[in-house]
Formats: sequence, structure tokens, C-alpha cells
Amino acid sequence: MSASDAVEEFERDVLEANVPLAALHEAAGVSGDARMRVLATHVAFPSWPGVTSASALRHAAQEAEITAALDEYASSARPLLRPADQERWELLVAEMQRRSGEGFLADELGRSAVGASLLRAKLGGGPHRVQQRAGIDCACGYAVDGLLPQRLCPECCDVLLRRWVAEERRLLRAMPAYAEDVAQVIDDVAQQQTKVFESHGEYLDSEAFGRRKAGGRRLARLGRRHRAELAGADLRRWTSFIEPLSRASTTSLRSTVQKVHKRGLGAAALTELGVRADAESIKAFVKDSERRTKSSRRV
Repeated sequence: MSASDAVEEFERDVLEANVPLAALHEAAGVSGDARMRVLATHVAFPSWPGVTSASALRHAAQEAEITAALDEYASSARPLLRPADQERWELLVAEMQRRSGEGFLADELGRSAVGASLLRAKLGGGPHRVQQRAGIDCACGYAVDGLLPQRLCPECCDVLLRRWVAEERRLLRAMPAYAEDVAQVIDDVAQQQTKVFESHGEYLDSEAFGRRKAGGRRLARLGRRHRAELAGADLRRWTSFIEPLSRASTTSLRSTVQKVHKRGLGAAALTELGVRADAESIKAFVKDSERRTKSSRRV
């Protein structure tokens, strides 16, 4: 029997013996299926410039929605569970992750409760996969054990940033007016940043960073304007990405997170613009080098 089969068999046994939990599990499946259908029609909203492909965005959006469904299920399921059953389940999940090579970051199932593996499968979810490899090609250890290193490796940063943006979009999807305002700010900053790198100068990276910081101030004002909508939002998962990403190995990503995370929703998108800025900076450098080379040849 595979480790994943062992998890699901244990879940079936517990659900069969625990009628209230089984009823909750069934209801969670129905409501989860409904929310996935709604997501399918709104997966591209809100939209703003970034660095993630459309297919990766869809996958991240589905992952964020399923994770939210599993979190909600867990909060109601835990009071119905015997502590021993939950502890046994967590051990089985950890063993499944260890044997599969998935690790802590690739598979967030262990955050939930007994029944989550079956529920996730019903909603069309599964562990994170990277280019058909098992797990995440982590060089810092965080993906394996969840212990934060001094600097997070690029692979972990990539996964966490994509999830942070997806969670941000999930939250904003429930607040359309707020989402449109945030998207406008991100679009404006992206255009300003691009114009910076189309100009000539010695401090383009600093200028682009300044545009992102200014965008953060606009986001803070939006947060105050939409405080009534925000009052009902659960930002715990969104907030959970801030500390690890504040230890990113990439300077532009790390500095942007540290400056804008207190500005509220939209901070993840601004941080992604920091990654976009790196690509634009390299492109501008190459273009400038080619221009200088051509100029020197004419002389």
C-alpha cells in the first residue's frame, strides 16, 4: 500500500466511525465543489501585470481556493475529532510527504484535518509539482522541513510568491470594487516601472523601487477606503507568506516585501513587480550595452 493510500484508508475508517464528521465532510465537498465552479468563471479576475504564465496562474488560483476550503473544513472538523485520530493522521501525512519526496512546502495537506486528502481529491487538487520532478528543488531546506533559513532559496521564493499572489487574488475576488482599484494601482506602477527602464541613467533600479514604494502608499489609502469590506476578510494565510519572503535571496524581492507588506492587499502584486523589474533591468542593460558597442564601432 502506498503512503497516500494509507492516508485515505485511514480517513475512510475515521469517517465511517464518526457520523458528525462524515456529515461535515459531505457538506464540505458540496460547498467546495460549488466554489470551484464559481472560480472557473472568474479565475482571471482580478488581472494585473506580473511574471506568472496564465496556466500557472490558473493552477495557483485553484490551489488557493482548495487550500481555503481545506482550512475552513479543518476549523469545523477538529472539534469533532479525537486528538489521537488527528495525531495519527498528521503522522501518516508526514510519512507520505517524506516517502514521496514532496516535503513540507510542496504539499500543504498537513495544515488541515482528517478527511482533507479525500476532500482535496474530490475538489480536483493534489500536491504541488515542478516540471514533473518530485517535490521542489530546494537548496535552503525550507521546502523539506519548514524551518526558515536566513535566506530563502530562489525555488522556494518562486513557489511562495506565486501562492501569495494567488491568495491575494482570491481575497480580492470577493471584493470586486476593491479588486479593480488595486489592479489599477498595479497596472500604473508596472507602466511607470517600464518607462524607468526605457530611459537612460545610473540608478534605474532605485527609481523603479521608488515607484513600487509609491504604489504601496496608494494601496494603503485604498485599504483605508475599503476598510468595511476588509473587516470580514480572513488575512491569516495572506499574512503567513510575509515572513518567509522577507528572507528572499533576491534583493529586489526581499526589499519590496519589507517595504510594502504593511500596505495591505496589493503588496503581493507589487512584490511580483520587483521580480519583473529584475528582468526589465537586465533587458535595459543589454540594450544599452549593444547601443554603446555600435556607437564605439562607428567611431
